Amino acid sequence: MDTTFEKEGFTTLKIKVSVAQKFRQYSLEMGKSQSLTLLLMLEFFFYNNISPTESLGPRMQTLETSIKKRINAMIAIIRDIEQNQTIPTKGMLEALFSELPGQSQKKAINSFQEAFKNLNSGSATPPSPPEIDHKDIRNILRNIELVQPTFGKPYLKIKLSPKEVNNLKSKYHVYHN
Repeated sequence: MDTTFEKEGFTTLKIKVSVAQKFRQYSLEMGKSQSLTLLLMLEFFFYNNISPTESLGPRMQTLETSIKKRINAMIAIIRDIEQNQTIPTKGMLEALFSELPGQSQKKAINSFQEAFKNLNSGSATPPSPPEIDHKDIRNILRNIELVQPTFGKPYLKIKLSPKEVNNLKSKYHVYHN
């Protein structure tokens, strides 16, 4: 029994036996009492402003067509993004990477040939790494600061100007970023 209708009394309805049997079966499938099942059915019809005698065909078809239109619009947007953004970017990346292997091979061959010439001549010795200046290391260590952000892990920050960094790079022959 439903807790909301415990204190209400029962009344009889005059319906055919076959209809009553179908309704009882439907109520069992729903897992609700017969009163609650009937109430849910009535509320559904009132809420959706549907008459049990009218067909849902045209309403469902209009819903289906509106969904199809939205899906087609989304497909058009995705195709536009693909044609105007993704494909040109891919083309630029392919052009960039297609040039790199040829250039790097030429540079590698030249550097190997020069190294081989230097090895055969015996006159050139490989350059020795520069002597590490302890003043530079102390300066870097003095300029290290611990940063503790609100979110995330703490990290170390080196407070050097770009000019100082470039001076250190040139002094110690560091040519990459």
